[in-house]
Amino acid sequence: MFFLATRQLLDRLQQSMLTLIGIALGTAAYVMFSGIMLGFQDQIIDLLVNTDAHIRISPRDEYRTVNAYEGVFFPDSEVVWITPPSGMNKSSDLSNVYGWYQRLEADQRVAAFAPQLNLQVMVGTTNSMASLLFGIDPDRQRAVSNMEDNLIEGSLTDLGRGNSLAIIGSKMQEKLGVQHNGTIQIVTPDGKQANLKIVGIYEFGNSQLDQGFIYTNIRTAQSLSGGASHVTDIVVRLHDVSEAAEVASQWSQFTRDKVESWDQANESILSVFQMQDVIRSSLTAVIVLIIAFGIYNILNMVVFQKQKEIAILRSIGFDAKDTIQLFLIQGFILGTLGSLVGLAIGFVGCLYISTIEIGGEETIRQMLVSYKPSIYVIGFTISVTASAISSYLPARRASRLQPIEIIRGAG
Repeated sequence: MFFLATRQLLDRLQQSMLTLIGIALGTAAYVMFSGIMLGFQDQIIDLLVNTDAHIRISPRDEYRTVNAYEGVFFPDSEVVWITPPSGMNKSSDLSNVYGWYQRLEADQRVAAFAPQLNLQVMVGTTNSMASLLFGIDPDRQRAVSNMEDNLIEGSLTDLGRGNSLAIIGSKMQEKLGVQHNGTIQIVTPDGKQANLKIVGIYEFGNSQLDQGFIYTNIRTAQSLSGGASHVTDIVVRLHDVSEAAEVASQWSQFTRDKVESWDQANESILSVFQMQDVIRSSLTAVIVLIIAFGIYNILNMVVFQKQKEIAILRSIGFDAKDTIQLFLIQGFILGTLGSLVGLAIGFVGCLYISTIEIGGEETIRQMLVSYKPSIYVIGFTISVTASAISSYLPARRASRLQPIEIIRGAG
């Protein structure tokens, strides 16, 4: 049966090759397009997940509403507001820091957690700029994020060797014109000043992050804020990052603090990924149609031109099932060979794309491409499945041909 199927394809070699090329190009397009999109998504997710934490616990800012003041001024009385309360009550403290520590230590889903103290500051030497100062515990911070992997000079250990030390971003270093082991001056909103020695430089690859954050020891930040045990945030790392949203929702039910997972905080960015997935699915549908049309066209022509051969096969014992099987094998051969060639072309194309440099002169980067095995498995499955499905209609038509009618028609 395989021999007969191959023989019929070789008899119309030009059409078979064109169909094979169509399948290969469609599969290659899927592999390269998926590789680019998933590579971009992986980079952004890695930046969002590992730069900071899986879950952040911070003070909740509440809006002033009429309901918030019910029973406060005149209990059991109806109050009519001339000007209803509005705006936001900003909070800078967690409700129960040590209670959170106990709960997090007891939760088996938590891999590590670290306290932080965040302050808005102005930083500068000859130039000045606004920045966010993160007071961190270096040892604990190392357990919840991959920040140390992004240090191009120094280490988190250096930050723990004393007070008045800082790690800044490469963009901030460039804008301020300071060097490693140099000094920067910061000023808090209430006028406190401090000189911090630079013991490390980080580079996340995001200009906003690389120029907007300063990291220092939490003791230094607490001395600037005026509270020896002041903590504004707790960052948490879970054993399973996929549980982050569920765990955050559970914790938020028993506290007035804001508990937000990385995906909840970056919902707008992740919605772009959903749009990309829709585009990728649309591309998949187009590829399926191209493959199906090509295979249907060539096999339909084979049925029309090989009617005499089909009649001979039917007359010597081929039944309808055998005829269907013959054409399904042809579709499977075209789909398998075309998809394998397409996967190879797609892989080579991804290798080339990964060498392309993007960005401006200051941020030259190479395209990030994903080589996940699932991309290649899905690409192969799509091509072969589309080939098999599109082969069925011509196969069914061939199985219904009656030898006596073909012979009469030929006479």
